[in-house]
Amino acid sequence: MKNLWLKIGLFSSAFLLVLVLGAFLTYKGIKAGLPEIVTVKDYHPLLVSHVYDRNNKKIGEFFRERRTLVAFDKIPQHVVNAFLAAEDGEFYKHGGINYMAILRATMANIRAGRSVQGGSTITQQVAKTLMLSPEKTLLRKAREALLAIQMEENLTKDEILYLYLNQIFFGQGASGIENAAQTYFKKSVVQLTIPEAALLAGLPQAPSKYSPTKNPSRAKERQRYVLSRMGEVGFIPKEDVAKFIEEPIKLYLRENYIDVAPFYVETVRQILVQQLGEEVVLDQGISIHTSLDLQKQLAAQEAVIKGLKDLDKRQGYRGASKNILDQAEQDKLLLAEKDKLMTVHSPERLLLPEGQFAEVKEPLKKVKSPLPFYIKIDQSLEGIVEKVDDEAKLVYVKIPDSTGVIKFDTMKWARKPDTNKRYDLDTIDKPSKALKVGDAILVSVRSEKAASVTVTDKAKKVSTIDLSNFVGLELDQEPVAESALLSLDQQTEDILAMIGGYKFVPGKNEFNRSYQAARQTGSSFKAIVYASALDKNYTPSTPIMDAPVVYEENKDTDEGQEESKVWKPSNHGKSFGGEIIFRNALVQSLNVPAVKIIEDLGVPWAIDYSHRLGIFNPLNADFTLVLGSSSVTLYEMTKVFSILGRLGKKINPNIIQKVLDKDGKPLLEKVSLDIRFANQTKPIDDDFTARREAYLAKTSQNPDQAPEDTKKPDKNFFFSDPEQLIKPQTAYVMTSLLKGVVDDANGTGQKAKALGREVAGKTGTTNGYYDAWFIGYTAQIATGVWVGFDSEKSLGKGEVGGRAALPIWVDYMKVAHEGLPQMTIPVPGGIVFANIDSDTGKLASATTKQILRQAYVEGTEPTTSSNKEDEATDFYKQDLSE
Repeated sequence: MKNLWLKIGLFSSAFLLVLVLGAFLTYKGIKAGLPEIVTVKDYHPLLVSHVYDRNNKKIGEFFRERRTLVAFDKIPQHVVNAFLAAEDGEFYKHGGINYMAILRATMANIRAGRSVQGGSTITQQVAKTLMLSPEKTLLRKAREALLAIQMEENLTKDEILYLYLNQIFFGQGASGIENAAQTYFKKSVVQLTIPEAALLAGLPQAPSKYSPTKNPSRAKERQRYVLSRMGEVGFIPKEDVAKFIEEPIKLYLRENYIDVAPFYVETVRQILVQQLGEEVVLDQGISIHTSLDLQKQLAAQEAVIKGLKDLDKRQGYRGASKNILDQAEQDKLLLAEKDKLMTVHSPERLLLPEGQFAEVKEPLKKVKSPLPFYIKIDQSLEGIVEKVDDEAKLVYVKIPDSTGVIKFDTMKWARKPDTNKRYDLDTIDKPSKALKVGDAILVSVRSEKAASVTVTDKAKKVSTIDLSNFVGLELDQEPVAESALLSLDQQTEDILAMIGGYKFVPGKNEFNRSYQAARQTGSSFKAIVYASALDKNYTPSTPIMDAPVVYEENKDTDEGQEESKVWKPSNHGKSFGGEIIFRNALVQSLNVPAVKIIEDLGVPWAIDYSHRLGIFNPLNADFTLVLGSSSVTLYEMTKVFSILGRLGKKINPNIIQKVLDKDGKPLLEKVSLDIRFANQTKPIDDDFTARREAYLAKTSQNPDQAPEDTKKPDKNFFFSDPEQLIKPQTAYVMTSLLKGVVDDANGTGQKAKALGREVAGKTGTTNGYYDAWFIGYTAQIATGVWVGFDSEKSLGKGEVGGRAALPIWVDYMKVAHEGLPQMTIPVPGGIVFANIDSDTGKLASATTKQILRQAYVEGTEPTTSSNKEDEATDFYKQDLSE
């Protein structure tokens, strides 16, 4: 018996020893696996990276968690107290775990039969959110408790609060107290009031449940609890609790940067991820200073939207989105539209003591207007057709809280789409041809009150219809065509504005047409070929025959038979004008003279020249090259025109000025968008570099041979300055020709004269009106605009570059030049000007009907008069100094 008890004792001792040893080893194992945090310097949270324009205006954010660190000594004491009252009133008394709180919570949960109360301390919450996974297991709870104790041993209480307040999630995508303050109140944490702090302090327990923007009554209920607790523990006087509870709080919806410059910001993100890595860009709180000019970007967006909507109307009306005759369904649509408009009108929300939002009231007006206060002039919104009056030619439309009227004169365009008919020759004759009662339509607000109209009935009786109680509307619709715009600063080389399409939709429509869409350029490509001709002995006065021409090409088929293809290039107007000078052929954008020029130059020369000016997409190696048959990006074309305006100097379009880490130390400087195309451009650049070095070496070693060498094509490319791509004189003469496109009465770009500055540019239109271009520049800004469909279909008959793209260019450039001084493109040495006959290109004479002042490379200017009887005197050929 004694031995039995001895055995039992030994077994029990061994079992206990094993149990203790196992517990010890488990403890050691858990502790060894805990993250080490000895000082706050070990805290490396995920931070939001901020994107700024070139004037330090914020335009975007990159993040996995929206967090901005704030030092603990910058956080007001009443903010700290609010969180202590809400989450851990005995924070400064416990050592990381509050055993009494755990016991109270356990008893409360048992009585309720469910989890209604927690006992975690702030230290445990930091351990949970900062270091551990969210899984609900005993092991995780044990690790949480051990980590909390470890943190209390290594960190001060204030340091733990610093971690807590910077780490916790507040909903609405905001992590950390600073981002929470900015998100909900549009202010820094240092400016928070006690009621605001109490509202935020109530969020961490359940950010969605207590969201003040989504669940205002619950948020207010939680705030009352926090304020009451602050009074109980002495953080605020008890008599002030009721006062703070009754105080209304102004809330804000989080600002959405996606609408500012989405295509541009996404491009910046992609480049930085490639250069610095995703972790740096999304997690480390870097500051990205870009070249974008926000004011110009917004002007570009507005111009593109207006231009596409105008084009859309010329294409015809695609009809109502749906027809709703049920009154309840109509009311539902109008109420949803009102909510959307109210959000746009006012992102503010006033939270009242009862836990409800105050109704936003209409501001007082001297004159009562039928236009609701939350709707703006030029705003588009959805409405329901209430009445179609063909006799009075009016359409009455129900809109939120009001009724508007569309006058027929403004909707004659609403024909069924037909790209084979010109918009101005195909209109409707009455409103019922487009609309009927119950149609859900998009309208644009044009005036607070519609003007009265005079109508004549069938009996020829004249009457006036008073429409002062109706909002003035116009029929509207969302465009289906796309557009891209790219704008470059000619001095700083900054990308000022970038529009990649009508609408950026994350995950669905992020395709950036300004540099990703390679499209046929139409006649805008003529500028490159004509510039190359100037370097092969052509002058603005060179005569060219504009007459029919036929090219026949013989090819072997797969069967070994010879197949003949015939090409007959023609002008846009299908007519021919006989002999025409080089200048006018470009100004009028004639195709046949352009083809004859490239035939004379040789296609290889034109391609080589194109590459030199920055074209890197594949080019068609035939005569159609000059007509823009090759697919090229807007980015390439805008750079080419910019180089012409920079007198042949290369441009490296800056998209990023600098990137700083969270401590302000530089990570990157001056990043060009060219970096995206390094694979395409490097072979071209390497070829030119090798040829340049060989050419310069030859001319330097054999100076006697230099005069002969300079007659060869390479002399037009290779200069001592590698940034000089073509001769300044060539670029300037080309600029003077492109100015004629704008200034001449028969130029295709006349609308650009509305800018009121010296402008050079070129239109472009492809076959079937698939693509419309205008690229132009002043001394300060170069901008390109493209309009077309992604699927490559007709924009409509007559939708040439001057009609579809140029108005967008003008609207943008007017705003872009506001505040800029009047400047002209500088004239380089080696340029002379001559007064010439606009028809013959020779020196003007007494019989000249129209005199043009034209720039020439010195030595190439005309020397004979247009009238053989007149003597060519220096009066008609003047040096620049005059």
